[in-house]
Amino acid sequence: LVDHTQQSSPQTQQQQPSPQQQQQQQYQHHPHHRPGGGSTVVVPGLLPGGDIRSLCEVPFLLTTEAKQNILRDEATLQQQHVVHASAMAALLQGLPAGGIEASNGELRISVDAMSLALGLKVRRGHVMEDALRQIRGCSPQDLKKPLRVTFLSEDGKVAEEGVDQGGVSREFFQLLVCQLFSPDYGMFVYVEESRCCWFSPASLESLDEFELVGIVLGLACYNGVILDAHLPLTAYKKLMGHVPGFADLSELYPDLSDGLQQLLDFQGDVESTFCRNFEAEYEAFGEKKQVELLPGGAHIPVTADNRFHFVELYSAWLLTGSVADQFAAFASGFHRVCGGPALSLFRYEEVELLVEGLPHLDFLQMQAGAHYEGGYHDKHPTVQHLWSVLLALPIEEKRQFLQFCTGCDRAPVAGLAALKLLVQRSGPDSEKLPTAHTCFNALLLPDYSSKEKLQRKLLTAIHNAQGFGLQ
Repeated sequence: LVDHTQQSSPQTQQQQPSPQQQQQQQYQHHPHHRPGGGSTVVVPGLLPGGDIRSLCEVPFLLTTEAKQNILRDEATLQQQHVVHASAMAALLQGLPAGGIEASNGELRISVDAMSLALGLKVRRGHVMEDALRQIRGCSPQDLKKPLRVTFLSEDGKVAEEGVDQGGVSREFFQLLVCQLFSPDYGMFVYVEESRCCWFSPASLESLDEFELVGIVLGLACYNGVILDAHLPLTAYKKLMGHVPGFADLSELYPDLSDGLQQLLDFQGDVESTFCRNFEAEYEAFGEKKQVELLPGGAHIPVTADNRFHFVELYSAWLLTGSVADQFAAFASGFHRVCGGPALSLFRYEEVELLVEGLPHLDFLQMQAGAHYEGGYHDKHPTVQHLWSVLLALPIEEKRQFLQFCTGCDRAPVAGLAALKLLVQRSGPDSEKLPTAHTCFNALLLPDYSSKEKLQRKLLTAIHNAQGFGLQ
């Protein structure tokens, strides 16, 4: 923000030039001014008397990628501030700035004020249990620290070889979100017709658990990790303070939305044809339960005169009322981590892209943005074989390849070209499988003798890609 206000004496104010003269002087000294004519770029916040002090005040002028960069910079500044505060506290108390590590094989997080990173240690077979238990003990300041994840063996004593420079965290989030949104866990229901997950109105989990889910999504955004969350756009509208209505129902429950639209469009006797009262129904552990939309709604029939009110109340109950407590806890956790000023720049559609990335994969974009090392170049036969194989893969195996190379099976907001895939030669032709450094989006590819061998080795690698180091 640029502040042009000045404190001056009355004598100084009398000697000041007029606003027109000030603007002319400002214009003449502007770095983009060309004497004698030519185009001039005027930055809104630099002219006296202007109302706009920053482009952040007009976010509709910014692309989603630019807003993401602002959010990332805000997160970096917050992380640096917290790390600095932790280091200063350690210095004043005479303790090492790195914090105290876990001992005796005990799984716990370094949540003390002296730790410079949010360090999670989890077992692959107990990712959700270990992670949620450790996150629960974090303060808001701890959640602002840079995230570092370590995978452990089942006994919790041996760490995997992967050093977290981003790739380990991405795999951690993918495994955690897959379990959290599983219908078997009971917090979310999977809507088959829309292929989306929604909050379960009959969940037996405490509200603290839903807050932890929000914290996990916030941590992912805060650390620049894309998730395969499968939440509908309605969830992001609610996160940004919008109230959903009947128009939003079609995305989550398209068949139900069509049925309610038929009710609104029906020209005959609505009451005798549809036989509906002001009640909503949901299933809880195999049992049907009814909820009155109005006091005494079980005895109020839906008619041609009140059907619009019924549809309005039914949509509001389904998207808001039935899951009000669960969603409030979820939103509280999300905003606890990344609820800073930068988030207000985003529209709800952009928040969805921020969390879940682009749904489609354009591998031609990734090919155009790729670069090569170790003797490979875009005309090398092995590189051409690689892209020939990748472009022909079905969508599911393309996602597996992305997961293998980057730790995430979704495209970032700016598309796959922004990944800057690195393809590096990993020795001459051999029986070794390709390997990857997910932290750096790097594929280490031996110089295989044929396209068929490359395809066989690559598919073997991506179909068995979980874990870091030799198992």
